[in-house]
Amino acid sequence: MPKYFFHVVREGTRIVDLEGMDLPNLESAREEAWTPYAGVHVQPQPDGSLVQAAHLPAPVALADLVELLPDGRFLLRGRNADLLEIAGKRASLGDLTRKLQAIPGVEDGVVFQLERTGPGGVRRIAALAVAPALAPAEILAALRDSVDPVFLPRPLKRVAELPRNATGKLPRAGLLALIDDASR
Repeated sequence: MPKYFFHVVREGTRIVDLEGMDLPNLESAREEAWTPYAGVHVQPQPDGSLVQAAHLPAPVALADLVELLPDGRFLLRGRNADLLEIAGKRASLGDLTRKLQAIPGVEDGVVFQLERTGPGGVRRIAALAVAPALAPAEILAALRDSVDPVFLPRPLKRVAELPRNATGKLPRAGLLALIDDASR
């Protein structure tokens, strides 16, 4: 039975599957779309996605949010665990982070939710960006082109580097320390 349902590879980065595991021996692709293996079907669901294949005894539910493309490939848009709902609108922290990182001049960045709440009891969204040549106002202006105003990060702080640990993860305590979240 195949261990993986899909694959995507990018030049210059690690090759990973949807669960974050390194994938060996795949040839490079030059895009962000994932390709299901032959006979594997992915269906978006409100709370993730459903994978069906002949080798599976039953459909498998995943927490990954996907957007299907007309050619059968799909884009990973985040995980159910990072789903935000504000003012009746939904967005994924992962997708917001990808939009931040796609801004020319942003070398690295992350969007996350603060512990403290803002008006109406909604937990605020913050962002840290490694963008030496851009001011925070310029980054926000670029985000306005692709992000609904209710999901624009406030605060957005420019930093020299993100507090990644040895495995490349971003510990929440490090993010909060950089953003100066007093209610950690």
